[in-house]
Amino acid sequence: MTQKDITLGDNTSKPIIMIGECMMELTQHGTDMFRKGFAGDIFNSSVYMKRSFPELDVNFMSCIGRDVVSEQLLDILAQEELGSRFIEYDEKRIMGTYMVQTDEQGERSFLYWRNDSAASQLMHNLSANVEEKLREAQLIFFSGITLAILNDHDRAQLLHMLRRLRNQGVNIAFDPNYRPILWESEKIAINAIGQGFQVANILLPGIADFQLFELSQPDQIVKFLRSCGFDELVIKHGAKSILGYSKDWQCEVDVLRNSHVLDTTAAGDAFAGVYLGARIAGLDIKSAIERAAIIGKEVTNHPGAIVPKDKFAQFLKDSLID
Repeated sequence: MTQKDITLGDNTSKPIIMIGECMMELTQHGTDMFRKGFAGDIFNSSVYMKRSFPELDVNFMSCIGRDVVSEQLLDILAQEELGSRFIEYDEKRIMGTYMVQTDEQGERSFLYWRNDSAASQLMHNLSANVEEKLREAQLIFFSGITLAILNDHDRAQLLHMLRRLRNQGVNIAFDPNYRPILWESEKIAINAIGQGFQVANILLPGIADFQLFELSQPDQIVKFLRSCGFDELVIKHGAKSILGYSKDWQCEVDVLRNSHVLDTTAAGDAFAGVYLGARIAGLDIKSAIERAAIIGKEVTNHPGAIVPKDKFAQFLKDSLID
């Protein structure tokens, strides 16, 4: 297998399904002021994928409430030209909320209000024919956070469904995005994320995710993940580089560091969304990594998870990224 010999890019008109959580985001502006937005790792990836590759049919899949804030999210999906036909509804629950604060180095701290959010009830509220519709997708993307917010039964149900879809030829992409605070125990996280690695054929971990498995070196991680049977692997090696692998090919891309980071929120999410979009659009692994890294770096120049649409479009134009 070479870096071009994968099943992505065969049909850019086939739907892409991004399964995850979106929350109301409160970003600090000044001492006592907060700005409302919407964010969540897979949602962020969806936005940056669609903005970077508008020709792709990108759909966000989640469960939301019937409240005013949930209705505002539907408006945002429409504004971002993201499909909402895979959105489910819970009549009794509302969206989760989180507040983000950043220090002088742009690093984040969070406060969450997400217990019993509508998104955690996705599998309970699935429409009867959803799996049949998902078979039409060329790619489904989910994360460790997607798994973490579900209870044990629902998590197993989602993983079984994704495994069936992969066996039927759907590409499944997974970013472990390990967040210890979301998991009841390390044992549960190891089991769930380990299953995520086995279900997916495209893996997008960060090297820090493997503290959970007591692995720290890229060669250890690659050996571990090869046993899971990936077709494509990209490892974000912190500030050092980004490593790309197919079954018998590899590359390393140096990271262009941002010396004036404002906010690191969603930089990794943007990378994942743009990388996957670039692969579907026909770029090879190395070129897709390079493009995604440029976008991820730009996201750190702006507060909050989602860069204002006009500023992002101007960046693409100025950077000659089409």
